[in-house]
Amino acid sequence: MLNRTEVSSDPYARATPQTPLRRIGEEVLLAWTLLTRIPAPRFQLRTRANLGSAFWAYPLIGAAIGVIGGAVYAIAIELGMGMLSPVAMALAAMVLATGAFHEDGLGDFMDGIGGGQTRERKLEIMRDSRLGTYGVMALVTFFLLSTTLLFELENTGWQPTVGGFASVLVCVAAFQRAAIGLPLIFLNPVRSDGLAADTPRPRSRIVALGILIATLLGVVLLGPAATLVLFAASMLTALGMSWLTWQQLGGRTGDALGATACLAGVVSVAALVVFGNAQSGL
Repeated sequence: MLNRTEVSSDPYARATPQTPLRRIGEEVLLAWTLLTRIPAPRFQLRTRANLGSAFWAYPLIGAAIGVIGGAVYAIAIELGMGMLSPVAMALAAMVLATGAFHEDGLGDFMDGIGGGQTRERKLEIMRDSRLGTYGVMALVTFFLLSTTLLFELENTGWQPTVGGFASVLVCVAAFQRAAIGLPLIFLNPVRSDGLAADTPRPRSRIVALGILIATLLGVVLLGPAATLVLFAASMLTALGMSWLTWQQLGGRTGDALGATACLAGVVSVAALVVFGNAQSGL
């Protein structure tokens, strides 16, 4: 879905000799304009970059979104607020930075699988811009769980290797975007239009690179043990969502990808809470 960015399809632009550095830059910008609402410079595609080849950069953009949330959290703490309000404000900042991109997908996905009896009806409901009961309940539950689990993680006594609580937001956000890679490579688009259709299946090595980037960030900021917890929780959630999406819809949609990112985040934080409690008890 390229409606978030100004991209030229000028054939002469694509004829420009490709350089690795330019392609890397274009893929980072593609990922940025897809995953955030923060303005980016206008650019012309002069290489073969696309939303599939740019997947490796998704975790980097996720990490940047986590930095925004971490900065808001740190400012709120410095202003003397308690512990719960800064967590809620950090989550709100991250949602604003993305324009509720993934959360919108979660609401539509849950409306579809909850309200439809057939695949066709589920897909029809998911196209409806109105939010239904299942979507509202899913989003309320998602935000309540996200806030309370992050608050509980603060109280476990476990501390990341570097950067404190902000590092948790950075790494969870990175693994959320990395988790999208599994349904991207396992499932075909169920529609001929929309985000899923506009995102070509990335090569396995591109997905592996994205997951590796998220993992390296985790090792540096959280330590190897906590990173293993995040990796297992997010990837297992992505596998489960891939299976559920295939069972319910017969293929991937943009809403399913957004729901995968949201659920991977919640499950990852829940796993970190268990890990933090275990570490504190040692």
